[in-house]
Amino acid sequence: MRVPVVGIDGQPLMPTTPRKARMMLRDGVAIPRRNKLGVFYIQMTRPVGMEAQPIVLGVDPGGLHEGLAVASKEGINLCGQVELPKDVHKKMNTRHNLRRGRRYRKTPRRPKRFNNRRRNGYWLAPSQRAKVETRIKAVRELCRIYPISRIVCEDVRHDPRIGQAARWFSTAEIGKRATYKAFSVFAPLELVRAEETATLREKFGLRKITGPHRPQVFESQAVDACALAMNRLDCPLGDPPFQVWRRHAFARRSLHRQNPQKGGIRPRFGGTTNKTFFRKGDWVEIRMKAQTKRGWVCGLPTETTPKIGVQDADGRRIGQFRPYTVRLLARSGGFSWKTSATLLPTA
Repeated sequence: MRVPVVGIDGQPLMPTTPRKARMMLRDGVAIPRRNKLGVFYIQMTRPVGMEAQPIVLGVDPGGLHEGLAVASKEGINLCGQVELPKDVHKKMNTRHNLRRGRRYRKTPRRPKRFNNRRRNGYWLAPSQRAKVETRIKAVRELCRIYPISRIVCEDVRHDPRIGQAARWFSTAEIGKRATYKAFSVFAPLELVRAEETATLREKFGLRKITGPHRPQVFESQAVDACALAMNRLDCPLGDPPFQVWRRHAFARRSLHRQNPQKGGIRPRFGGTTNKTFFRKGDWVEIRMKAQTKRGWVCGLPTETTPKIGVQDADGRRIGQFRPYTVRLLARSGGFSWKTSATLLPTA
């Protein structure tokens, strides 16, 4: 395991060992930090050398999951799986129906726009754009703390001969142009054909779990990203930490709830803040009598419910708690994270 290091100006440096990181924190040479993906790193408080060895970021795109792996000569430093948003099209349909219904009622609404929308040039549907932006943001956050010298990405291509499973490949293929353009800004991009990935897995003795409903383990999606990075640097696998990242999915601010409330009043609904201290997505710690839990704010205190809702990394609500029992750890970065089980494959 290696701890990422950045300089005084935020430039990524070579990762260090946990022992050296503890010593630098003890001596005041560095201060602890945590990025939006929840990855712990340290920032130097005095100038140091900028020399860096080659570090490769492997990316395995998918329709529902995105595999990422950071590798150096010593081995895989970090691997993880990004859970891509998959319910955007349902929200778009709901919004469309609500707007359509308001046009026939005497209620505040925006003017209709049917003939003034033009799609010039490169265009992505909102459901696909959400996946592309999630991929780009996850890679950007890793490039900010690791001195990535090259990004090795699997070039997914749709093959109609694979039958019903083609829809997963086509979903990963949509948005490649925007994704590759963004990756090229972070570091030089190298594309690998999809049929070569299976050969690389066999080369390093790795195995993969296939299917749309795969568990959140190393062998699900990150195994291909590790194979791509290991092949580029010819490094061992080691025992890397495996994390699962998920983008927060909160209700956007709307004029009112979908269903009428008691008394015929439809209050405003949604949003990430209501002028209180906490915001939705904040990483917090709940102090209880028997134990201490950590999670992300999903509900804010109101006049009717003066409690704070907290959810876990998978979006399931832990409970509602009084504000004085909740302590802020970090402001919302758009992601939740957890360290999942690492089932290291055998040759």
